Amino acid sequence: MIEAEMNEENSTMSSSPTASIRKTWRLVPLLASVFLSLGLLAGCQSSMGPMNWTSGYRQVAVANPQPSGAVAGSQSVTIPNLCQTQPDDTGLVSLPPGCANDLNLQLMVANPQDLTRGQEMGPAQAAPVANAARERLNDRERASERRAMLENEARSAMGNTATTNGL
Repeated sequence: MIEAEMNEENSTMSSSPTASIRKTWRLVPLLASVFLSLGLLAGCQSSMGPMNWTSGYRQVAVANPQPSGAVAGSQSVTIPNLCQTQPDDTGLVSLPPGCANDLNLQLMVANPQDLTRGQEMGPAQAAPVANAARERLNDRERASERRAMLENEARSAMGNTATTNGL
């Protein structure tokens, strides 16, 4: 009996146009989520391919042309690894991504040798930090003691006649 009612209900639902619209609207969120996820995945694909962010610097010896009669020498120059590219077919050398950042950093450092080999770290500076913390805590304790002493002096000086004007 129940099966007959369900079959009858299904046949009436399938024949009515509102039933097919309801079924279609049930699929809309599913289809929207599928298309949205496909769109997001397609946005991850880049035509440029993976970027090479291998930064760093190296020292290169360059010839130092001298005026006539002087002995030619050489000097060492620090060059970012990302900026060492070959010219293209037209003879233009373009800056690859990251080269300008490395050049700016190179111009900002105080000692260019630090780019190829950093300085040795000194001992930890824990003593000044510990002294500052100790002084801060001791000053807080002294301030609390001084405040309590002043409050006691004020109470004893006023006696029982002191009022706070209703506070």
